[in-house]
Amino acid sequence: MRILWKKLAIIVIIVIFIDPIYSAGKAVVQQVITWANNDEIETMLLSTKEKIIDVTAKLSENASIETATPIEEDPEGNIAVTAPTSEKPESKIVVSNAKEMADAMYAYYSSFSPTFQIQYQGNTQKIEQIVKEAYENAIKRDDYVYGHISKHSIRFEYGRKTATIFGEQSYLMTPEQAAYVEMNVQEIVASINKNALNDVEKVRAINDYIVANTAYTDQTNSSPHSAYTVLSEHGGVCQGYALLAHSMLQKLGIETKYIVGYVGQEGHAWNLVKLGGQWYHLDTTWNDPVPDRKGAVRYQYFLVDDQTMAKDHTWIAGDYPQARSTVYNYFHDIDFPTQVGQQIFYSSISDNNKLYVLDLKTGKSKLVSRSRAQYIVYADGWLYFSNYSQGAYLTKIRPNGSGEQILNREDTKDLFVKDGYLYFTTNELKKMAL
Repeated sequence: MRILWKKLAIIVIIVIFIDPIYSAGKAVVQQVITWANNDEIETMLLSTKEKIIDVTAKLSENASIETATPIEEDPEGNIAVTAPTSEKPESKIVVSNAKEMADAMYAYYSSFSPTFQIQYQGNTQKIEQIVKEAYENAIKRDDYVYGHISKHSIRFEYGRKTATIFGEQSYLMTPEQAAYVEMNVQEIVASINKNALNDVEKVRAINDYIVANTAYTDQTNSSPHSAYTVLSEHGGVCQGYALLAHSMLQKLGIETKYIVGYVGQEGHAWNLVKLGGQWYHLDTTWNDPVPDRKGAVRYQYFLVDDQTMAKDHTWIAGDYPQARSTVYNYFHDIDFPTQVGQQIFYSSISDNNKLYVLDLKTGKSKLVSRSRAQYIVYADGWLYFSNYSQGAYLTKIRPNGSGEQILNREDTKDLFVKDGYLYFTTNELKKMAL
């Protein structure tokens, strides 16, 4: 046996994510050196669409190019690979085509494995193409998994009849945290399925859950970009909001896509959802007021068409399906909603925060009171709200607009109902029996 440097290739996939948000796009290949029949080392570089890199370019700090590993090759063409510089997984999967290789890669990515080693058996003359095809297949399968990969690299070594593919990757959450998300999302969507009547109500329930339980912040213990942090710490940034929404939508059987784009010069992430054969934008981050306001859920970015979304968001339109329908635009006027049966009572954004009601069956709204209402809640036949036409005083009114009266002449906010009491905040937390 002798040591050869023959037909040995290293392939590196360079993906830049999260700094502070991330750069993302569909990976494309820039082939630098083609197959050769001599003993030299061949190098292939892959990069993101936005970060095309040639051999003379300065590589990203996230890139990982390693020194080639010597290969022992016998006369029959079989190879024995020495231990690579990175830690090897305990076991490796054996594959014989690009589809099987993609399945193996996805199995590792979706289990949040930090490394993988895949053994390919077969003709290696087109191994670069096979690895490229497998990678693109695996990485595109699930936006939720792809969105949680912070950086990763792939390299492979091969002889005539076999190749070994090594992967190293890091994620925005650990396997344990991923399991936590899986378990808790299952419980949340089970409750939504029990109470929601249709897919629109399911999407709205997701929006409401995320907005009501999350404050926008990057000051978190775990990565603020992950679904885990949004779910467990009730805080995070746009990527975490969108990835959690993506997981919930998937489990409710609603087709969805994870969008990477911009607001101004800042990277941003949100979702597309498909309802009744039409696509709509859903931006749970921008439906969440900043600074966080207890009880405030907005719908300005709920089931939005492209034209409306493009007023302050940008994205590569060709990468995503078009959203043209405006059928749900009546939601966009809603602030501080409270639902009573098939009616939503809300503060009208377009009419100086006056109290309105939306009939969910017809999509029609009408004025309930000319009082400017915020922190709206319902209990025992009455709507309670902070009346900003009257010093933000605590006020109640019947759903039909009758019987409006002031209950407490103090600046009042953060209303909620629990165990037969109306709770509200003035200079301190107070309660009133209902």
